[in-house]
Amino acid sequence: MSRFYSTLHIIWAFAVEKKMTPYIVSLFILLWVTKTMIHEKQWKTDTYVISSDVIWYYEYLPAIFIYHDYTLEFIDKYKGTHKFTMDLKELPNHKKVIKTSMGMSLLYAPFFFVGHGYALLSNYDAGGYSQPYRIAIMLASFFYLMLGLFYLSKLLLKYFDQYVSSWVILLIVFGTNLYYYATYCTGFTHQYAFALIAMFLWYTIKWHESKKYKYSIILGILIGLISLVRPTNILVLIFFVLWDIKSIHDIKKQLFIFFKEYKKLMIIILCSVIIWVPQFLYWKAISGSFLCYSYVGERFFFDNPHVLKGLFSYRKGWLLYSPVMIFSVIGLVFLTKKTKEMSFAIYLFLLLFVYMIFSWWCWWYGGSFGLRAMIDIYAVWAIPMAAFFTWVYVQKKVIKSFFILISALLLLVGMHHTNKYLHGSIHYDSMTKESWMDSYFSVYPSESFYSKLRAPEAQRVHDGFEEHEPSK
Repeated sequence: MSRFYSTLHIIWAFAVEKKMTPYIVSLFILLWVTKTMIHEKQWKTDTYVISSDVIWYYEYLPAIFIYHDYTLEFIDKYKGTHKFTMDLKELPNHKKVIKTSMGMSLLYAPFFFVGHGYALLSNYDAGGYSQPYRIAIMLASFFYLMLGLFYLSKLLLKYFDQYVSSWVILLIVFGTNLYYYATYCTGFTHQYAFALIAMFLWYTIKWHESKKYKYSIILGILIGLISLVRPTNILVLIFFVLWDIKSIHDIKKQLFIFFKEYKKLMIIILCSVIIWVPQFLYWKAISGSFLCYSYVGERFFFDNPHVLKGLFSYRKGWLLYSPVMIFSVIGLVFLTKKTKEMSFAIYLFLLLFVYMIFSWWCWWYGGSFGLRAMIDIYAVWAIPMAAFFTWVYVQKKVIKSFFILISALLLLVGMHHTNKYLHGSIHYDSMTKESWMDSYFSVYPSESFYSKLRAPEAQRVHDGFEEHEPSK
């Protein structure tokens, strides 16, 4: 045992010397995620992994590569046990369209093909939904989480101390709903988008530093994937366009750079469009047009965003269920000293992103743990959080100890919330103040917990009206 601890000490000392502690922390997180995945064995159950929204994200793959029917008309005659789709939207031409874009299917694809090959060579059902396919998606989730943590580590280390960077990574993974989606909802978009946006931020920096063609290609691919996975995330372009903007003079300077590097900008645009080509072809075949709004009947209400509810409500408040992120909000005050190149872009991006996601009719984003739409941009939120803890790091010992202690407690609170959600004492969409207080200190719901829930009036909100106030 002493030899084991000596080895760990040597590894840690080497990591500190080489300023690699965020990577070591990320490796620890990945090992913990792996342990959780193996322990839970979700791939053994038909109702996990490829379920809920993941059915939409995934169905392009079996439809095209196994059943050779992108229209999904084969489902009407299918006699098997798989659930191929849910809530297909009907277009004016009466054809059915898959609701979500195919970005997630593109990200799943390499893992899907391995899973399909294994199913064909084994006794597993090769219809697209048996264990090999579920394991494939879980491996995809692990891979993109690994990418996200790697690039977040690089991003933070560029501007901040290695200890601050390591602490921020721990807080963001374990203190928020990211951990839940990385381990228990492995097919959802959020950890994938988190990785893509972390990569985009890093390569935006690299492009503006060197203007190399290879970074133009990488950025183009990332922009295409980010927008194809979740179209509203295209707002990250703000970082590329407004990089190092601090005054009107800087805007003129940036326009001159873009004019000078127009060939590289064209490469970015071309690569982004190429990523979208399969989606355009699918929409053309289904609707007759290269552009199609597949969320038929659903919309944004930009004149009535629910920002306060999204941030603080008992139903799904982001800061209520992931309270450690309050340090990211506070950290916005400390940005300009450490990250001058991106400060203005961060302020504008977060303002527009928050406004955008809470203008969606279903501002609570269905059945989920916490405000899941925020997970996508945790790489952005990590920067102001690191700026805040950089300030903490140089304060007197009493102040430093106080904030480290509070942040550690909030990390534990976030883990407690995750555990509660897993055991049912946080409901997926119907929480109220009464149900919150009723079972807060217990992992399991009390006997009276369910009587204190209040389901959202989804149809009323969908139609653009406010929900009724509960009767006293």
